[in-house]
Amino acid sequence: MKHLKKYLALALALLLCASLAACGSSGGDYDDNDGSDGNFYDAPDSFEGLVKDSEQMANLYIFGGAWTGEDGGTLIIANNDEGDEVRFALYDVGEELTASGFIQFVPEHDCDYFYNEHDGVAYRSWFDEVGALYVAELGTFTKVTGDAPGENIGDGDYGYLAGTWYQDAEPGAASILTFDASGSWELLERPGGDGDPTVVDCGTIEVNQDGAGQYFAASAVYKDVVYDFTLVGDDVIYWGGEYDYYQKMA
Repeated sequence: MKHLKKYLALALALLLCASLAACGSSGGDYDDNDGSDGNFYDAPDSFEGLVKDSEQMANLYIFGGAWTGEDGGTLIIANNDEGDEVRFALYDVGEELTASGFIQFVPEHDCDYFYNEHDGVAYRSWFDEVGALYVAELGTFTKVTGDAPGENIGDGDYGYLAGTWYQDAEPGAASILTFDASGSWELLERPGGDGDPTVVDCGTIEVNQDGAGQYFAASAVYKDVVYDFTLVGDDVIYWGGEYDYYQKMA
């Protein structure tokens, strides 16, 4: 996995540019198409048949991280394991996955579109002047803020992560994560889905400086294996490329 190193100033500048020049909506919220949502070119709110193009993938520095929806849902945006896609996963307030796919710039409409692989439709996105993210028909989202301590693997106080995290918040979960305050982690699984949990991987964590609440979990067992995960609030983690849901439990 490539760790892209950019200055915070660049990220903020890109976000400002997105806010000022973001594309807009053809929907009924802006009847006069006055550009209040950046839609100066009558870009469609949605369309079918978007062809994936890795050369047009969206900018992770603008979208990456965890976002909270107005309805209490959660939007997670991160690179895929190969680094050639900016992926999103949208969960409702009950933690059910409702949409997922990739984010791609569409030059024809001068917009970034969220392509939902569940329904085959691409949805237009834009930012308002305070940085809220709008995705047509999918919702309005505010980025989860807050810096995490530590910049390097194993360096820092990770007491806020320390504890046991169960997949799908089930005490008898087939998969369990544990963290300690020094930044060490273990992944445990139950053989066949039951029985006693067995450690299948372990390592140390590193804060991903490119997105709020995002981390890398580097394996000490398998060479060149690194998991992405995102912390939402105090007790929810979305782990790996499939955004598996884990909750901290006493």
